[in-house]
Amino acid sequence: MEDTAASTSSQGHIASPRRAPTQQRSRERVERMLAAASALISEQGSDAMRMGEVAERAGVSIGSLYQFFPDKRAIVWALAERYT
Repeated sequence: MEDTAASTSSQGHIASPRRAPTQQRSRERVERMLAAASALISEQGSDAMRMGEVAERAGVSIGSLYQFFPDKRAIVWALAERYT
């Protein structure tokens, strides 16, 4: 098993996406969410980024964002996975 210290949140759960998008439309929505999060992190840092801001910038509902990402850590983790 991988080193869980880097992929585990302070509450002890793995900070990974809830589910992977299966349809093209869902994959595009997740890409918009990640692009929005990346831009916000670049502008203000990950600590200041809020889930509502990500949803708004991506043009999706907050429920849609939470459908794929349970929290900020999961978004940051997904972005880190993309670049490593």
